[in-house]
Amino acid sequence: MSDLLRKLDEMPVTLVIAIAYGTLLVICDPFDADEFAARLDRFGALTGLQCAGGEPWRLCSYAFLHGSALHLLFNLSMLVGLGPALERSLGSVRFLALYLLTAIGGGLGTCLLYDPRQPVVGGSGALFGMLGAAVAINMRSGRHLLAFLDHEGPRRLLGTIVLNLAIGYLLPFISNTCHIGGLCTGFLLTFLWLRPGPPSSAQTRWRAVTVAWLAAALFASLVPVTRWDWLTRQAMVETDPDRQRALLRAIELGIDGDRAGLPIRPPR
Repeated sequence: MSDLLRKLDEMPVTLVIAIAYGTLLVICDPFDADEFAARLDRFGALTGLQCAGGEPWRLCSYAFLHGSALHLLFNLSMLVGLGPALERSLGSVRFLALYLLTAIGGGLGTCLLYDPRQPVVGGSGALFGMLGAAVAINMRSGRHLLAFLDHEGPRRLLGTIVLNLAIGYLLPFISNTCHIGGLCTGFLLTFLWLRPGPPSSAQTRWRAVTVAWLAAALFASLVPVTRWDWLTRQAMVETDPDRQRALLRAIELGIDGDRAGLPIRPPR
C-alpha cells in the first residue's frame, strides 16, 4: 500500500490537469458557436439550478472546462505558475485532493451566491484555492502567523489575490463568488489539515467547524429551499421583473393544490 501511494505521489498532476484543460476545450470546439454552449453544458458546466436538480458532479466538472481559448490560456498560465511548486511541496496526491476540493468550494460559492441560471466554467475557483493554500503555507512557516509579511514574495502573493479579485469585481462575466469560495477552501484545507504533526485541540475544533460549514453549504446547494411560503416572501420583495416571474413560476410548481389560489402581491 505504501509503495502504491509513493508511486501515486510521483504522478505529474499539474501536467494531467493542463492536458485535461486543453483536451476538453478542443472537444467542445469554441469555434463552433452554435454548439459550443450545448457541449459545455453536456460536459459539466455549473449552474445552481442543475446542481440542485440532481447533478452534483458539476461541482467538480466545471473546473476543467473553459469558455474560450483566451480563458484557457489565462488559467493555464496561472496553473503552470502555481502548480509545480505547490505539488512538490504537498505531494501529488494531496495536490490533486486540494484541486478537487477547492473546485467544490468554488462551486458551492457559485451555487449559493451567484445567479442560479448563469452557467459557470473554468478552473479559476481551484486556482484561487491554490493561492489560498500558498498563503496558508507561508503563514505556517514563520515565527508567528503574520511573520511572512516581512518578505516581498508573500506580499506579492497577497497583491496578486487582491488584484484578481478586483478584476473579478469589475468584470460582470466573472464569478467572484467562485473565486472567493475556492480561496477560502484552499486556505482552510491547507492550514488545518495539510500540516505535519498531530493536531492541537484548537485545531481539531476548527476542523469540526469547517466540516460542519462545508456540509451545510453542500446541503443548501443540493437541497435548496423550495417551500411555497419562502418563495412567496422572496417574490414580494423582488424588484427584478424577470426574477419575480421565475419565483412565481416556482411557486406554481411547488405549492399544494389547496393553496394554489393564494394571491401574490407584486413588489412595491
